[in-house]
Parts: sequence; structure tokens; C-alpha cells
Amino acid sequence: MPRIIISRFILILIVLWSSAGVRQAIAQSPSHPDSVTPLKPNPYLRHTNPWRWDINSQLILSSGINSDMYGRDADRVYQDNRRRNLVSSSWNLPDFEFIFPVVRAGGFYWSPNEDIESHLRIDGIRFTPEAEVLRTLDSHAGYAWWKSNQRDKDTDELYFSQVSHIVSADTIFDEELAKRIPWPTAWPEDASRFLTPIADRVTKPIEQAGLDRIADLVQEWTQGKDPKSIDQFTLAKFLTGKVIEYVRVERGRTRLSQTVRVSDRNRVLNDGTDPLLNPWPVPTSTWSGFNVRSADIVAIEPSGSELDLTMLLTAVLRQAGVPARTVICFDNTNKHDQDKMITAIVEFAMYDEANDQTLWIPVDPIRLRDNGRRSNVYEQRWEYFGSHDRLHDMIPIAYYFHPPVNYKAYGYPSLYGIKTTPDIGSSVSQFLSIDVMNTPQTIDDYKPKRKP
Repeated sequence: MPRIIISRFILILIVLWSSAGVRQAIAQSPSHPDSVTPLKPNPYLRHTNPWRWDINSQLILSSGINSDMYGRDADRVYQDNRRRNLVSSSWNLPDFEFIFPVVRAGGFYWSPNEDIESHLRIDGIRFTPEAEVLRTLDSHAGYAWWKSNQRDKDTDELYFSQVSHIVSADTIFDEELAKRIPWPTAWPEDASRFLTPIADRVTKPIEQAGLDRIADLVQEWTQGKDPKSIDQFTLAKFLTGKVIEYVRVERGRTRLSQTVRVSDRNRVLNDGTDPLLNPWPVPTSTWSGFNVRSADIVAIEPSGSELDLTMLLTAVLRQAGVPARTVICFDNTNKHDQDKMITAIVEFAMYDEANDQTLWIPVDPIRLRDNGRRSNVYEQRWEYFGSHDRLHDMIPIAYYFHPPVNYKAYGYPSLYGIKTTPDIGSSVSQFLSIDVMNTPQTIDDYKPKRKP
């Protein structure tokens, strides 16, 4: 007999919530072990004001209505399906793979633990294989990865949860000293992973016409000269200004997709069987996914959201021979503006060959744009280019909006990916929540205890 689904609906719902009471706590003191950066001492980049964050991600995939029914009518579709008591079907999952991003360390953040605190449940039963860390050929970033080819029964629900811990810190960067770092003879592996592909994929294959346009832009902006004819830091700064000038950010162009309100999702998610499922306050604001385009499209059609701006900057730096990556973050400074809670910055790599050290330099093109930074003032010192006093409130969650090639998400791109044999089709309801909370500890917790 088909099962009746009352409260499930199509939307990818991303819940990002920061408790005001918890926010008052100081996440790290300078004496706490987690506050110590793993970056080797260097004269270029220093960290200050570290804050520790806990990120609880949960995902439910349920057999349900067709995921193509997303869009601006999302709220109406949800309410209609509740009234109709939608009938679902089951999947057969004899062979499947599941991946979810794992972020460890970068220019302003690091994880105090290496373990993957995550698990899968299928039909309410915990999936036994432990997660592995996978680096796929086309993404180069880390993912928690599960694989099974031993299931021979039908299912209609997959549940995933992951707890991550990240320390974010402000940065102080010495621009003048960085200009003296020569271009490396060869990039180390941790940087070269992010030289290619030029444009990161977002749901669709990359178009050659878009790649050609990115190459033409770099050629035009450097006036046909070899990009490496100037120092790498100055080049990255100049190209950042050019991208800010080129992309027309449209006011009102949402970074996230259709906003809806859900008042009963506790009954959907919290069945009382899992300690990681904590009740959320209701009603609350939720989103149905990431509204973002790949850089090849933005290069041809240079207008869109601020997230589109970051995607193109990453691609332009790679085209110029500079390793770069988009860092998707929860921005705690915008916790009261639901459309700006998910943001992105760009990190580019510099390599100090003499000391065998890779430096990831944070660039915040959104704040740079708001501060009027353009290519004609690239010789000035730029706050939010290298040095940044709000990074302790930026919590990294992924390097890619959409899973790598051959892994699928349903509807809007949304971090995770699944690959099944046979394919489970498009009638899938997916629900993703990401709760970001300041670690509830104060500076007094880290004071050394006196001996009696």
C-alpha cells in the first residue's frame, strides 16, 4: 500500500539559525588549544580574534513529488500538497554513493578535529559503513563519502546528519611584503588542485563559449601582456577590481531561491530517535536552495547576484594562473537578513617557495564592491583584501554550491550529492538544514585552574 506523506514537500530548505543567547559567549580565548592556527609562523598573514563555531547539517531525501515543480510558486505547491495528502513511491537502492562537503583549513579558518562526525540512516536504521574522505577528480575538495552495493530492499527515505567544528579568525595581512613573493616555479599540490577547472560547474556542463569569454576578459584587462609579468599579489588585486567593475549586481536579485515559512517541520524531522535532531523554534524563515550561476554564464551575461560575482572572480584568477576557490559561508553579521545569511568569499593561493609554505589569502569582493573598490585604485591598501576584521563571523561550509560531476542533487543546487543505480528519478523531496551556533563557552572556561 502506498504511504501517505502529509508534511514532506519538494523544497530544499536551508535553515541557518544563530541563537542570540549563545552568541554572547566568547568562543575562544587566546589560551585555548583550538584557537591556535595550524598555519606556520610567517611574516605575511596573522590571525586574531578567533571564534569557534558548531555546524549541524541535516538532510532528508524522501520519495515524493517531482522536484521540477520548484519556483516562485513553491509556497503554494507546498500548501496544495498538504491538502492533497501526497502519495509517494519507493526506491530500490542496491547501489548508491552519497557525498557531503568537509571543510578543514584555509586562509582564515581551521577545524580543531579531523574525525567525520556524521552518519546515514535508511528507513530509520543506521547505515553501518563509516564515512571516508573523498577527493573527486573534478572538484578537488574534500567530501565525506559513503558507498554501498549490498542493499536489496525498497526504501522511501534517506536521512543524513553531520556535525562540524570550525574556528574562524580575523586576518592581518602585510601587502607590501606579499608583493615580494615571486611566482613559484611550480605550485604545490594543495594549491594546484584549485587551478582547474577554470569555471566550477553549477548543475549544467560548462560551455566552451563561456570559457573563451573568460580568457578574452583576462587578455583584455592585462592588455595582452603575460599576467606573470607583474607580481602575483598586485595581479590578483587588479583583476578583483576589474571583475567588480564588470559584473552588474542587481539590487533585489536574491542570493537564495524562493523564501517560504514552515511551522510544523519539527514533526517532520524530530521523531525523538536521534540526539542530533534538536527542536527548532517555529515558525522560522527557510530557503529552497542556492540561486547561483556558473562563471561561464556570468562571463557572457555579466549581471546577477553577489554570489555570481564571486564565481566569476574565482574563474578569472584561475585563468590568470592563480589558484583560487570560492568559499561558501554563513555570515553571522547578517543573521537578521535572511537573504544575506549565505554568502561567499574567494581565497587565492600564494606560495613562499623559500619556506615551502602555501598561503591562502581571503578576498571579500562583496564588501570591496560596497566600499567602492575598483581597478583604478588597486595601488591603495584595501580592507577586506587580505586583511579582514569580520572574518570571525564568517563560517565556511563548502567550496562548491553543487556536487561534482556524476553526483546529483534535486532542484536547486545544494552542496550534497547522490549517485544511485538504478537512478531514483526526479520524484524526490529533499530537505537540507544547516544550523550554525557559537560554541557556548566563555573565556573563564579556558583560564588555567589553580592548584589547591
